[in-house]
Amino acid sequence: MRNKKIWIFNATNDFVGNPKWLFIYVNKFRKDIDTYWMCDDINVVNHIRELGYNAELYNSEKAEKIKSVAGVFVVHQAKEHFPVKFKNEVVILNLWHGVGIKPIERFVDSPGIKYRTYKKYIRYNEIYHNNQLFLATSPLMENHFSKMLNLDENQIVRSGYPANMFNKDTFSSFDHDIKKYKGVNPETKIALYAPTFRDYEMDNFFGEAIPNMDELLKILEKNNILLIVKMHYLVKNDVNYLAAEKLYANHPNILFWDNNKDIYEIFDQIDIGIIDYSSIYYDLLASGVKKFVRYIYDYNKYIENRTLVYDYKEMTSGPIASNFDELLEVLDKVNSIALDEKKNDKILNEFWEYDQENENGFEKIIDAALNFNIKKEQLPKLYSFDIFDTIIQRKTLRPDGIFFYIKDKLLRMNTDLPFYLIQNYARVRIQAENYVRDYYKKSEFIRDEERLEIRFIDIIERIKNIHELTDKQAQLLYDLEIEAELENVEAKNDKIKILYDLLDKDQDVILVSDMYLPKEVILKMLNKVDSKLTELPLYLSSEIGNQKSTSLLYLDIFEDLNYDYSEWIHYGDNRHADYNIPKKLNIKPIHHGLTKFNGYENHILNRNKNYDTFLLTTQMARFRENDKSRLNYYVYSYISSYFVPYVSWSIKKAIKENITTLYFISRDGELLKKIADEIISVKGYKIKTKYIYGSRKAWRIPSFIDNVDKEFFSPFGNFTGLTNFDSALNALHINETEFDEVFPQLKHIKSFSEFDKNTKELIRLSAQNNNKYKNLLLEKAKEERKIVNEYLIQEIDFSEKFAFVEYWGRGYTQDCLDRLLNNISDESINTTFFYARSIYPTVGTAVRYNYTSKMTSLIFIESIFANIPYQSVPGYRKNNNLVEPIINFKSYDKKLYNAMDEVLPLFIQQFYDNNYIDEDELERNFYDFGIDYFKNTPEDSFIVQFFAPLKDSVILYEPEKEYAPAISYKMASQKLLGKKVPLKTKNKRMSLKRSPEGVQKAYKFYNKYLKNRKSKVKNKFSNNKVIKTIKRIKFLK
Repeated sequence: MRNKKIWIFNATNDFVGNPKWLFIYVNKFRKDIDTYWMCDDINVVNHIRELGYNAELYNSEKAEKIKSVAGVFVVHQAKEHFPVKFKNEVVILNLWHGVGIKPIERFVDSPGIKYRTYKKYIRYNEIYHNNQLFLATSPLMENHFSKMLNLDENQIVRSGYPANMFNKDTFSSFDHDIKKYKGVNPETKIALYAPTFRDYEMDNFFGEAIPNMDELLKILEKNNILLIVKMHYLVKNDVNYLAAEKLYANHPNILFWDNNKDIYEIFDQIDIGIIDYSSIYYDLLASGVKKFVRYIYDYNKYIENRTLVYDYKEMTSGPIASNFDELLEVLDKVNSIALDEKKNDKILNEFWEYDQENENGFEKIIDAALNFNIKKEQLPKLYSFDIFDTIIQRKTLRPDGIFFYIKDKLLRMNTDLPFYLIQNYARVRIQAENYVRDYYKKSEFIRDEERLEIRFIDIIERIKNIHELTDKQAQLLYDLEIEAELENVEAKNDKIKILYDLLDKDQDVILVSDMYLPKEVILKMLNKVDSKLTELPLYLSSEIGNQKSTSLLYLDIFEDLNYDYSEWIHYGDNRHADYNIPKKLNIKPIHHGLTKFNGYENHILNRNKNYDTFLLTTQMARFRENDKSRLNYYVYSYISSYFVPYVSWSIKKAIKENITTLYFISRDGELLKKIADEIISVKGYKIKTKYIYGSRKAWRIPSFIDNVDKEFFSPFGNFTGLTNFDSALNALHINETEFDEVFPQLKHIKSFSEFDKNTKELIRLSAQNNNKYKNLLLEKAKEERKIVNEYLIQEIDFSEKFAFVEYWGRGYTQDCLDRLLNNISDESINTTFFYARSIYPTVGTAVRYNYTSKMTSLIFIESIFANIPYQSVPGYRKNNNLVEPIINFKSYDKKLYNAMDEVLPLFIQQFYDNNYIDEDELERNFYDFGIDYFKNTPEDSFIVQFFAPLKDSVILYEPEKEYAPAISYKMASQKLLGKKVPLKTKNKRMSLKRSPEGVQKAYKFYNKYLKNRKSKVKNKFSNNKVIKTIKRIKFLK
């Protein structure tokens, strides 16, 4: 509960001003109120305590307790900080520090003061609105301060200033006998020169105001004047002033005032006020001073830099001295200074009408504070949104993607632009902008404007001048960039949703941006996203000239809106302009990080830096924004590159070749068909697809019609995956009884647990040269071909033109399929196959189209194809007059399988939603990159995590194995001991990356120390003369 009889007083870190005099009054005459002066200066605290009053440092333990219960806080300004413990519960009694004719607070001109002023209003506006009482001294000043501080009528206390009303004879905090102190006679006239602060450069202020101290002192001495010089606290360290103070401090006719002493305590001794634009003139007038000299040597300059609310010459009195010589003339005739009592009285009444002698002004102030009820009014909040990368974004993620759009467009246009400019346009464009920005920063003194933000046309003009372009060529660059911006703008949906939610709640929302583009272009961009956005107040650095990054644009907004909010909340992405700068202004920043390309995306972009690649990599980056799953990103960004470009080409090629139906063969075809179906759906192609079951096991042997293929016995044929006797039977396609009958000489191999290389070769050669076996095989082929033919007739429409989509390989199994189909058909037919790459070209009726000649190994693709729920089909069976494949289920990576089903369609939809300049080029670049990246960067964390564990059996009848299994500690230790260790991996670098950290360190140790040493010993041994002689003898023998 707050106690309104406990008051805290403050006047920054001094004991001065109206709070001081009310503080003394309350201590003397209102014993019912407990008063405490608080500040951060221990010297001031001790001084007040010596005067017999309560004083505390702000952060003392006692002060904290007082702040928790105090009901009134007396100040002489709109405070920049209020104690947290006040909790909006304390009456703020603002006694101010001077009437006058200058714009102040919310209407201040000075950029430096403006920053500090707006900053405090942004934070405390609701406190000022609800908790503040303000002392006004006349109707004129009431209107003036109500406007300047946005005050309501019920916030006004109408009285005089305590500093002027207090009887100074009853109090002194220092010796007031300054004539005695300076050693002058009682008849000496005291003049006060207390110049105000200037808003412009004041390094040489005192030197300009008093250019000849000796001449001044002569006049002062001649006319028996003691001049008090009181400098403003902001310029008290002026070098000329300090030098004069040091040189003339002991001169009897001048007193350099100690600002630790309150000049108001001796106002009753002032005879002449030498004034400029300071409000002290009105305080002197109210204190009884009659004579004034208006020393305004810099009047024109001051008026240029600071607007006055009222006419200076009408609202002040006394002769005007427009320069130093005129000041000396007036002082030399001090006794004849004319008094304009009528004007003085008029000004006195205009500024001090509420200061009535028949009233106790102190009590009016005290009563107003005690009776004031704090309002509970809630002011609205202001929400501002940065534009670029906050509510709209570019499809190129980075701005330079726009410049590559221009380059790629120019490359496809007939222009007379310099080839260098076209080829290097992005770099040239960035350089031009950087130059113009630097010029603007360093050329304010030669430009006719103070704007800091550049104009878009300036950038184009710079390019035009450097590369000697015509007006038409420059206009082309200008138009292309506007076109690029409009083509690539899109909504940033998360922040737009927030913005729309605020609008639905009738909140005040504005848009603000540091941007060089013209307003009309940005309005078009906003309109393209949503026309509602163009209806919001728009603050652009390109139009206003000031920027968020310098804080000035925020200050411009404050002024333009006549800020009257409880809080200002700003959304933006730039750490400096949208977070640090507004935060310093007490704007609440809600910062979101700007999405950047990751390492993988940068690899893609750096390899093929063009506009279309920007669209692709941005698509990947945006996916990462919304989906944090590493697995999904791997599918979306890595796996897509291996398949989508190739399948897209296959479809386009098939359409070109007038193919009606594309067939996809298990198991590889399952994934390829899913991709094809999505592409066909998205692109609206008119072509059919069908999935059929087939395999090496199901088709090779049944395709043997008149003889057994030589390829059957080749290194890539049926015998490459032999491991033991069971696998031999599978490869030979016979049972054990048939084996014993056909290969009696090989019965001994039955006992071998694992075949070595020689055994495998023995089996292959024995089969190749055994006619009995071949005839048996042809008999089996004839029998098995019946159901195979029946299945193919059942599934394939021979009446239409069709093709098969494969991926890679030699093409032998496809030759077998071609033979089967031609065996079925009454006439010769061409069997068309699409491959990413095949070894065989078109041979006979097997027609092959290849996507690429790229020789990078594609064997890794098999591991992805193999990750399905079933094995390669071994054959077919009948079921109710239908032929169906024999499907054997197996284990697989279900998460990856499901992710591919869910994510690849999304990739395809988003990929083909982009408006590319050259889609075919992008597809080929993406495919080439993906294959090369897998080969060159096997340690990539996504590949290691999601691909390396995949299992497959690339070789027929070989058991499934992980592509790159981790290396165990046991294997590593054996290697360190010099033993041969079969790693059983298809990629050692990938396996190492999967291995424990200790294994990786052991591998580095082996390579660094043991491997080289072993080679050196071996070389040394082989170069030994004795060893060489022995080898020579063995060779001769």
